[in-house]
Amino acid sequence: MKGTEGYRSRLESAEAAQRYATRFERGRRRQIDRREQRAVRRILDDLPDCRSVLDVPCGAGRFLATLAANGRSVTGIDASAEILALARRRAEQLGIPARFEVGDAARLAVPDSSVDAVFCNRLLHHITVAEERAVFLREFHRVTRRHVVVSFFDYRAWGGLRRFLKALKGRRADYDGQPTLREFDLEVQACGFRVLRVVPTGPLWVSEKYFVLTRRASDPTQSADPSFNRPR
Repeated sequence: MKGTEGYRSRLESAEAAQRYATRFERGRRRQIDRREQRAVRRILDDLPDCRSVLDVPCGAGRFLATLAANGRSVTGIDASAEILALARRRAEQLGIPARFEVGDAARLAVPDSSVDAVFCNRLLHHITVAEERAVFLREFHRVTRRHVVVSFFDYRAWGGLRRFLKALKGRRADYDGQPTLREFDLEVQACGFRVLRVVPTGPLWVSEKYFVLTRRASDPTQSADPSFNRPR
């Protein structure tokens, strides 16, 4: 899949992995990190039955402290061995007994129903084909017992304004293949989930949100049923 292949190719050296790992520690991205951490902390605090979390792709363990709070066990999986070396170092520095493995988010070497929650941050917006997004979502459905928390970028809302603002900066906004919030809602339902809620990470104009999903026991390949709860 093009999105994951591009990620692997960018992190083929320890130097590239280090640059990637620290990109949220300065400037505007530091503010984004704070917003994301705050939203994820609030979500997990509202899931009292969540004692184990699979972080995929985990990157350099940016969310380790948040995911491991309140005694939750954390397993991190990433396609890059170089970035996982940094995640292990961070876990040691924080004193968090997390486990890390090299792996593909679309083909997880994890048993069925083996974790309470899957956390997937900043992956699916790189996957611009709905059928390919479904591969990841069905795999998350397979390995979780209860919940999935997945980031979603609502690029199609305020799309005209976003394109205009990017054009002012000399950049081109390409939202081809990006689903609307309603379309993504139907995608996750079709993969066997019920939407508990949609959590914003900032003001109305901030595109990033988190879908909080719960696993249905029914066949994840069935069509979405419009009677399921709508996100708030």
